Order: sequence, then C-alpha cells, then structure tokens
Amino acid sequence: MSLRGNAVLVNWGGIVKSKEIDYNSWHSLEHMPERISLTGFLRGFRGVGVQGTLDNHKYFMMYEAEDKKVFESKEYLDRLNNPTKWTKDILSNYVSPSRTICDVIASKSLGFAGFVATIRFLDEEIKKIIDINSIKNQISKITNMHCITGMHILLGDLKFGQLETEEKKFRSQQGNSDEIISLAILIEGLNIDSLKKAIKKLTTCFSLCEGKLLIINYYKCQHILSKSDLDASK
Repeated sequence: MSLRGNAVLVNWGGIVKSKEIDYNSWHSLEHMPERISLTGFLRGFRGVGVQGTLDNHKYFMMYEAEDKKVFESKEYLDRLNNPTKWTKDILSNYVSPSRTICDVIASKSLGFAGFVATIRFLDEEIKKIIDINSIKNQISKITNMHCITGMHILLGDLKFGQLETEEKKFRSQQGNSDEIISLAILIEGLNIDSLKKAIKKLTTCFSLCEGKLLIINYYKCQHILSKSDLDASK
C-alpha cells in the first residue's frame, strides 16, 4: 500500500499559543472535512511535533489527492478565495507557514502509522545536490528496519499552486510568507526511536546535514480523515 493518489499538499507551521486549542478544533472539525469533501481529495492528516520540536514547526499537515490538477481546480480555488470566518481567524494566527504541492514519486507503506518523521529540502537546486533515484532505492531497506512501516518521497513543485488567494493573504499576517520545499521524505513508524534510527541511516548514507535548507522533524499523529470516513459520518 502507499499514499493515496499521485499528488499531495504538505504543510508545516505553528500557531500563536493562545489559539492552539481553537486551531486543533478548526482543523479537525471544519478544515479537513471541508477539504476532503472536494472532488479529488482523498485523505487528510495532521501531526503534532514531539517534545523538543520548535514552535514554528509544531504541526505537519498533508492532503492526498488524485493528481496535482485537484489543487488548481475551480472547486478548490473557490474555497481558497472564500474562507470562512473561522478560517480567517485561525490563518491570521498561523506562524511560519510552509505549503507546497508535490508529486508522489515513490511510496510504500502498510496502513498509516502513529509517528512520522519528515525531512524537508528547501534548496531549489535539489536535483544537483542529491540523486533522487538513489533515495528511491533505499525505500525497501528503510521499510525493512525494525518498527518502520512506510516511506514516501515527494517532489515539490516550486510554481504550481502558488496563486495569490485570500487564504494565502491571511496566512502571511504574522509576517512570514509561505515557505516552499523542493523535496520531502516522510518515514512512518511505531515509535520515535525507530524513526530516528531510520533518519540517521538516510542522512549518513547521503551525507546530509541538518540546517537552514534541510529541516528534520518528528510528529505524533493527531487526526486522519479519509473520504470514506466522511461519508460514514453523514
């Protein structure tokens, strides 16, 4: 099994502390159901950073879709340009937003595990820095590690889906425009220790060093919502 569909929208960021409880309610009860109800959206995910995660990286969100066109469909853009009052309030308090539409170029998993590690590459010249095919060749080795259940490689599109929508305006009100990634690697597992070992294996293999252009975070799953879940709740 793998990620559903051929494209994903990935988001990292934080929220003003006074709005954190409201943010979680909004994302689970309004935002994910609204998005997943749209044509082509398949599943939504939100994870919260484990202890020690910086506040501006505290949350990781992902939407899986049939293909990238879903993220520039009229139906979706109508939502982006007509945010609800609750959406406006939450996004106005969003900190350090990172939002990118990606192609799923490799994916293998058994269901969806409770913990996820993410590696974000921000360098636009990513293909000159790392051989993506070589990373793909590591998937079987990584997923065979103890307590590792999945690995996914996402190639960011630096231009697609970067329209100046109403939601984008609200997201920038804390002073930061959307960060765009060039590549992301997601690893799923049953515990953080196993994920750290998998990340170390990858970073050692490819001589990767964490820094401003390469960010590594660890998350615990908070909520997953699929189309079938939404249909069953009606």
